[in-house]
Amino acid sequence: MKKVITKWNVLLIAVTGLAAVAVAAPQRGRLVGEGYLVAGVEGRIVKDPNENRWAFYPVAAITDGKATFLAGKGISLLPCSVLEQMAQLAGDEHAIEVRLWAMVTGYRAENYLYSLYFLPMKAPVAPAPPKPVEPETPKAAASTPKESVLPSEILQMIEKNPIPDLKRLDELVVVTSDRNLIHRMGMVQRIEGELMFKPDAFGQKVGEGVYRLLPSGAIEEIYRNQIKSPGRQRYVVSGVVTSFQGKNYFLLRRATRTFTNGNFTP
Repeated sequence: MKKVITKWNVLLIAVTGLAAVAVAAPQRGRLVGEGYLVAGVEGRIVKDPNENRWAFYPVAAITDGKATFLAGKGISLLPCSVLEQMAQLAGDEHAIEVRLWAMVTGYRAENYLYSLYFLPMKAPVAPAPPKPVEPETPKAAASTPKESVLPSEILQMIEKNPIPDLKRLDELVVVTSDRNLIHRMGMVQRIEGELMFKPDAFGQKVGEGVYRLLPSGAIEEIYRNQIKSPGRQRYVVSGVVTSFQGKNYFLLRRATRTFTNGNFTP
């Protein structure tokens, strides 16, 4: 049975935490904390045609109590399946009003947002000029409301929020390929300037493809290790596998380097 794209497995994320990056750095040079939840913030998703990336412009400031993303300042969005759905709904305008749930990540003095789910919102409408008073006419019988495709927990969550554009929400009934990788072993190496992870079975070459590592605090140590000794390095990792525009990505949450001690081919 199909699922709403904006509902996905957040169990791992809830336990370990995730993160978000701003186009402009947070106030006073401090980063918003890794794993901070951006919970139902209204704003605008916009694509930058010059840099081929998407950013979220919140209508209100976002703060974890130590650092702040200012209202109206863009926050870079990490590629993932939820972002791909927002991009599809944005269409040729490359912009869409949403209520966004996301987690913040931090990497090399920058913050990023990893989108968890969203509600497309109706664009603000300018107030209409006053109309002359007309005699009241009998109201037509209310039509039977369409059964919602949204999960009950999300419906409860938006009950007290501004009404989303439910017609557009119906377009979100697709199956996502997002999944968790828990305690998996594999090789990390830099390919064409990007850090990549390839799962295996410790020398048995049982792999599942190659994943681009998304910016997060968990790859800071990997980055430093790559500088000290470039080449392939073996790690045991946990995180979330996602995709965007035909490419596979891995949001790393935990990584422990392992050494072969000469028993296996590294």
